[in-house]
Order: sequence, then structure tokens, then C-alpha cells
Amino acid sequence: MISLEGIVEKIIFRNEENGYTVALISTEDGEVIVVGSATIFRTSASYKFSGDFTYHAKYGEQFAFDEIKELVPETERGIINYLSSAMIPHIGEKMAKRIVDKFKDETLDVIENSPERLLSITGIGRKKFKDIKEALDKQYAMRKIFLYFSNYNISSAIILKIYKEFGEESVNIVEKNPYDLIGRVRGLGFKKADEIAKNLGFDKNSDERKIAALKYALMLATSDGHSYLPMDKLIKATEKLLDIEFNDIDELARTLTLQKNFFVEKDGEDYNCYIARYLQAENYVAGKLNDLNISFDEDIDIDAKISEIEEFRKIKLSKSQRDSVKKSINRGVFVITGGPGTGKTTTLKAIIDIFESMDKKIKLAAPTGRAAKRMKEQTSRDAFTIHKLLEIGFGGEGFKEVEKLECDVLIVDEVSMVDILLMETLLTSIDPPTRLILVGDKDQLPSVGAGNVLSDILKSGVIEFANLEEIFRQSEESMIVKNAHLINHGKMPILNRGDFFMISERGENKGLETLKDLVKSRLTNYFNVEESDIQVLTPTKKGVHGTLNLNKELQDHLNKSEEFVEIAGRKFKLGDRVIQTKNNYELESKLSSDCYEESEKGVFNGDMGYISKIDKENKKLTVLFDSVREVEYEASNVEELSLAYAMTIHKSQGSEFPIVIIPLYWAPPILLTRNLIYTAITRASKAVVLIGRSEYLVQMINNNKTKHRYSNLCKKLEVASAVKK
Repeated sequence: MISLEGIVEKIIFRNEENGYTVALISTEDGEVIVVGSATIFRTSASYKFSGDFTYHAKYGEQFAFDEIKELVPETERGIINYLSSAMIPHIGEKMAKRIVDKFKDETLDVIENSPERLLSITGIGRKKFKDIKEALDKQYAMRKIFLYFSNYNISSAIILKIYKEFGEESVNIVEKNPYDLIGRVRGLGFKKADEIAKNLGFDKNSDERKIAALKYALMLATSDGHSYLPMDKLIKATEKLLDIEFNDIDELARTLTLQKNFFVEKDGEDYNCYIARYLQAENYVAGKLNDLNISFDEDIDIDAKISEIEEFRKIKLSKSQRDSVKKSINRGVFVITGGPGTGKTTTLKAIIDIFESMDKKIKLAAPTGRAAKRMKEQTSRDAFTIHKLLEIGFGGEGFKEVEKLECDVLIVDEVSMVDILLMETLLTSIDPPTRLILVGDKDQLPSVGAGNVLSDILKSGVIEFANLEEIFRQSEESMIVKNAHLINHGKMPILNRGDFFMISERGENKGLETLKDLVKSRLTNYFNVEESDIQVLTPTKKGVHGTLNLNKELQDHLNKSEEFVEIAGRKFKLGDRVIQTKNNYELESKLSSDCYEESEKGVFNGDMGYISKIDKENKKLTVLFDSVREVEYEASNVEELSLAYAMTIHKSQGSEFPIVIIPLYWAPPILLTRNLIYTAITRASKAVVLIGRSEYLVQMINNNKTKHRYSNLCKKLEVASAVKK
């Protein structure tokens, strides 16, 4: 085995899940490419690598390392690089140089053993020193924990999350039961916990291992959209994880029932296995919808009111629209569904007009910021995200108890995106006689979260609904609208007419170059729009036309800014389009306008913005959301951001973009479905451009199989309704 020492100049590639890294290092003999897995890996740091030289057919000579050890820098330049690597707050390259100029080769000893001497450095006052000292103390504890977990090949990002969750008790907790990490540390699943447990001597047949695998299999099911799993499905998934077989099913059911946060519900001769939180939500939603579902007998002439609105707005409602308006007034809960161009917005505006004429207080909400913004534009009324309206999680962790809304009518748009937990939280905010009106498109993708809320409500027959199908004259000219309905009925769209185009390009790489050219110049010139008006939507994350590669390619092609920050091997440039990928209730937004400045907490999954500031010295960046909200990200939470030049079609739900480009190439068949392509094209308001191979468009249109979700909301709505009667 050969040893090699060098300073990391550039991280070319890094997978934070498994630590696999490709990097350029500088050694005494020149630059070398190193490859291997490393828990801790930072630019400007010095390492000793143990391994051997290999030859890659495509990339040439590389040094493949099996072991890595961080070296304490000895030269002044090395110490400056080490101190300014964003590990310690307030110490950028200039400050690091001042410190090294003062203490020379004693610098690291001063920082480790006599940090108070830093107060003699110009620019380090009491406040900065306090921050630096806290960071140094934290690093001391973290170093021990990093050293411990590095034995298990866990990425530095995951180790940091473990430390954040358990602090200095991390090692003790893991040694007691490593399976406790599952569900509490994002990104660490059963496989890694099981590997740690094995190294710690846990028995393969231990109860802790079996219970952990069962819970993990159920967690995977809920993240895949299921509210529960039948016992036989859960056992099958768990046996695959454990590589063992379960024998006594009844005993297993009893064991699971005794577990905290776990519940087994008897369903005839079968068992349904729930994470208790989802069972609670399902039961509550079924009961509360039935409680709200009452009749109203308002003392007004609704037909006359509708006629007044038609005259005032210069519109003519169809029979189905008029019926929808009447039922919205007369029912405690009502659902309006329909595809593009079927008059959902016109119907909704008429409903709002009538309720306002009755002096009813109305609240409007949608699941995402983009959907709420569109609702506001369409209705000319204030609309909020559900999270903002209910102040979910503000000042606390996760969903907290919400206060009752002061309104007579609550209208929720894009309800197909609402999962069972969010619907439960929403329903806790209202009581009869508040009316609830749900608006959505039943043919779009279901929620990313667990449950099948809109579909179950419609299927139950308990809640009255209207399915608007008539396409109105003003929409008939739009090929986007016409083709959306053709696709929804299993027919091929009409291509290259009006606002709907397809560019046939069989080669993936050639298609990629064409796509980049479309975004950069062809579409911007043809439609006289900005690059920011064009959104690439793709079925998958992986491959040439997956989001991971497309975002990297489009970033290089579109953003020529030389101001950037590189964190954990990911490059963010000034001006990059980005998207928040998880709910963070604690991130603070600074709101500013010409007249005021204030702040609020909470940035949510799906929020899109642009990088407005880069702090390279402290490895920070600032994102501007909605043109008014600025949010600062540090190295520890920047993983919640992704580039958004391209996004998955699933992520685009509730959004609308002027122009949408959709690459059509190979992807797993489970992703090439009719409702996926339907959802993608209905995101565009001005034009749709398909690029790729027509056979995949045909495959998607012909594949009308929707993935089955295990959800009992429909059945529970029926039961609750029968009991009520």
C-alpha cells in the first residue's frame, strides 16, 4: 500500500450519502486525482491517503485510497487555509492571515489551548471571540464524535446530523441502541444502522433489530405515499431487509401494537399496520369532514345573485358551474374538480362574490407558495399557504396545535397536493358552521406525502362534488388545454401547432444540447421572454435528462457568474435558481419593501428563489424568495437547497410557468405514466415544448396505471357518514 500526502485543491465529485469522493490534490510531485470514500473531506485541508495508483479507461491515472487521515498543517499557508475553511465563524482568509502573522507556528497551539489570546488580534472583539470560542468547544466535542463514527463509513453530513440530534451523548446513545438513529437522523436508514449494530455485536435475531426493520419498512411505505401497509406486505418488505422469516403472525401483531408510535388495526380477518400518527390523522379527517358536511338554507335568491354576477363580470356560467355555485353556498363541504380551461377559476370567483355579498368572511389557501400566489392573482384576493395561514410550526417543531380560523368560508386550491397529515391540521382550524370548499384537478398526481385525500373524498360519495368538464371558448384556442384533455382521454396530442411543440431528437446527448440552446436563446427570442420564464420539467432525478445532471449542465450554460461558494462538493453561484426541498420551521426570512422591514419564520418545501448574495469567506449564501423574502443559509443547512433550473414533475405540482420544456427519454416505467405527462403540460401557461423520442410520449399516454396507495380514508368516510345518519 502506498501513502500520499497533499492539500485538497478541488472536490470534483462527492456523494454525501456514502462519502465517495473524487478530488484534485496538490502534492510535492504535482497534482493528483484521488478517489475513494471519506467521512470528512474539505477543500484546503491536508490529508494522508493510503492506497494505490489505478488507471481508469476514461479518466486516466488516479490514486484510489482505502484510508485517509487529516493532517495538521505545518506551513503558514497551510494554517491559513485550514483556519479559513469556514469551520470557525468570523475567520476568513484575511483574518486567518492576521492570526498567523501574529502567532506564526504557535497558531494552532494558541487556538487549541489558549484561545483567549485571539482577543489581541485586530477585528476580534468580545462578541466575535465568544462565537469563535463556542465554535472551538463544539468542534472539540464533534471531533471525538467524527472520529468514532468514521469507523462506520458514515458521511460527514450524516455525522453532523447525529451530533445535532444527540449532542455529546451521541456515542452513548448509539452504543446503547444504534437503531434509535432511524427516523431521527435524516438520511440514515436501516442498512447503515444495522451495519453499526453488527460492528457493536448486536445479534442478527435480536428483537431490537426485528422491530427496527418493521418500523423502517413502514416509514418507507409512508414516504412512498401509503397511510398504512397490510400485515402481509409489511412482513414481506421487512423479511427482505432482514434476510430472515417471521413465523407467528398473531404474535407479531401483538408485539407491534405494544410499540410506541406504532399501531395495528384489525380489518376483518386482516391486520393494517400504521405509524400511529397516520392512523390518528385518517380517523380525524373522516370524522371532521362528516361533522362539517351539513346543509345550509340561506335566505337569499342564489339564481338572482348569479345573474347579477354574470352581468357585472360580463360572463355566462354553464349549467355545471351554476350548480357548483349553488352547492358551495348550501353545503358545509363541497369539492370542485376539473382540468385546465374548464372554468374552475371563474366558478370560484362567482362563489367568492356571492359570499362577500352575504357579508361572509372568507380565507383562501393553497399548499405551496407558488399555488397561493397564483390563487391571489386569479381571484384578486389575499391567499396564503396553508402553513402560513395556520402558522404551522412557527416557534416550534413540526406541526403544532393550531388556533381556530376566524372565517365563515375556507377555500383551498390545489387540494390534490394535500396529504393526510396536512389535511388533519387544516381541519383542526375550523368547526361548523364554517364552510369548506376544496378545489383541484382529480387527474393530477397525488400528494407527495402519505394518503390519497382528494381521490378518497371523491370515491367515498359522502361529500358532494362537481366535476367541470366543458372547455370554454376562450380556452379552445390553446393547444395546451386541448392536448391536456386529449392526453387525459388516452389520445395523442396535436403537435407543432399553436403553443404546443415537439422536437424529435433520438440521441440523449444531442437532445441535451438542443434543450440548453432552447433555454438560452431560441425560446427567449421566439416568445420574447426571460430565461427565468422557462422551466424544465423531467420525470426523473437520474440520467442525462434527470434533474441532477440537467441542473449542473444548465447552471454552467446559463449562469456565467464567477462569484460562487462550494459547500460539500456542491457549487452555488450568484443568481442561481434554487428550490427549498424540505419544511424548515426555524429558518428566518427577512421581509423588506420600500416602506418597512420585518421578519418571519419558516421556509417550506417547494419554495423557489434566487441566490442574491454569496459570502465565500464564511461559506454562506442568501436566497431571495418571492422577490421580498431574504433567507440566509449556512453550510449546515444549505443541503436543504437544490438547483431549480430543472425540477421533477412531482415537484412542479401547484406551480405555473410561462414556458415548460419536457425531455422525453428512457426512465423507469413506473414514472412514465399518463398523469405524470398530464401534470407536466398543465403547468405551462404560454407554451409547451417536448423534446426527445415520440415512443416515450406514446408509452406515457398508454400507461394509465396509477400506483396503488394503501389508504382507508374512503372507507372511514363511509362508516362515519353511516353512523351520522
